[in-house]
Amino acid sequence: DVPLESGLLSNSLEEAQKKVENYFYSVRKNVFEYDDVMDTQRKIVYGLRRRALLDPDEDIRATMMEFSDRNMEDFATGHINASKPVNEWLLEKLAENVKVYCSLLDHVTPEKLKQVAGSGGPAGAAAVTAYLQEEGQKAFYRKLEMIEGAGPGLTAMVTRQVLLMQLDTFWQQHLKNMDFMKTGMTLRAYGQKNPLTEYKLEGYQVFLKMMSKIRRNGLYNVFLFQPRKLTPMSRDRVKEMVPNREARRRQVKEIKESEAYKLEKEARGVTIDKGAAARSMNLARLSLNVRQVLEAREGLGELALASFSELKDTFARSGLLTLGDQLVWAQACSEFELLEDELHGEVYIGLVGRMEPQAAKAPPETELEDMDNERFEERQREAQKLFESAQQDPNFVQTLAAFSEQPELFLKELKAASQEQGWTREDVKKMKETYAMMGINLEVMLQEMRASADVLPAAQRELVDYMQQMLTDPDSVLGENAKDTKSEKVDA
Repeated sequence: DVPLESGLLSNSLEEAQKKVENYFYSVRKNVFEYDDVMDTQRKIVYGLRRRALLDPDEDIRATMMEFSDRNMEDFATGHINASKPVNEWLLEKLAENVKVYCSLLDHVTPEKLKQVAGSGGPAGAAAVTAYLQEEGQKAFYRKLEMIEGAGPGLTAMVTRQVLLMQLDTFWQQHLKNMDFMKTGMTLRAYGQKNPLTEYKLEGYQVFLKMMSKIRRNGLYNVFLFQPRKLTPMSRDRVKEMVPNREARRRQVKEIKESEAYKLEKEARGVTIDKGAAARSMNLARLSLNVRQVLEAREGLGELALASFSELKDTFARSGLLTLGDQLVWAQACSEFELLEDELHGEVYIGLVGRMEPQAAKAPPETELEDMDNERFEERQREAQKLFESAQQDPNFVQTLAAFSEQPELFLKELKAASQEQGWTREDVKKMKETYAMMGINLEVMLQEMRASADVLPAAQRELVDYMQQMLTDPDSVLGENAKDTKSEKVDA
């Protein structure tokens, strides 16, 4: 084959290729130059956010104090014109805005500001600014003392969270604003202006306003913060809030039949597996998920707490639709404790022994209280690992489903295991702990089932009676094994 050659055609192709490459190069360069503006701002914001996350408490406090001084300087600059006489300064408006900013500064009056300003001029403006900064620092320290009085270490936690919230909120809005502004910058070229230069200038002004809002709102929210007292919930208090079994079932039925539930289920993808086995697995996953959330918050220096409102969707996916069912599950999990915000009617869940409750915790009423803490925690970890692996085992789920549908089979296997393996009182405790890891308080569940024994099948009533006797009087069920264990403890 003889290749076709044409100098004119080759030159035309080369010129066309160069034009295309130059065009796309200019596009990439233009995108890079615009992004470089945002990259500079991004470094500043991310640097401040990293400080909020990692800096020691003293440095966070110093950052907030710096914000306070800048805020007061902005207040003074916005209301005072040093080139005008003192009588024309907006001192009344300044005093009013300062009080709105912080209610602790109600002693800042127009008369006091005029007295500080003296004869006016730059020296008077500087004196007013210094006065406001000093009073702002005093007010901030008083607020920190009030917050710290509600709980040790609470001030650092509050200041960090407030700063992070303001950074995230305003930065997200700033990104939208900058993107919107960039779309209209190309029109500046018709006015013989460089769009990129205009974008840099206006973007810088917008960025300064954003930083001012972060400083202003950060301090403003700290001044507004009011600690709420959380009271540990005793078993009696939980019992008061939990309706009986039949009432909870009616509530669940009404919720599932409501139009709001159907729409929310479709919108959020809330899927609840059916069957007793699936329910047990869902509750086991719920226990693990809630613990992971609380431990993650603890790792960030926060309180290991979460409100039931925050966990609403998580509860729904596990089949716990009513507050009563949620409280019953939470109380059954020995690794969690419940606290109540009586003022706002909110319930919180936290990790046992890993927070600073406002009142003494109610003593546990189970046999676990005489168990060594370290030994109990080790068993909890073992049970958690067991369930994490069991969730991936289809045979486990099938067996659990078979036991749920055929209580006589479960009773037969339970009796065989306790007799052949020589169960002791210690094994009964392990069984209770295993149920607790699924969010099931075995004693409460059996009591509720006995209360409605007339509607239970005969095989299930027999299973309930056997397990109830195993918990209350192990010697009569386990025989010599339990007695031998008891005598060994006495000999020891």
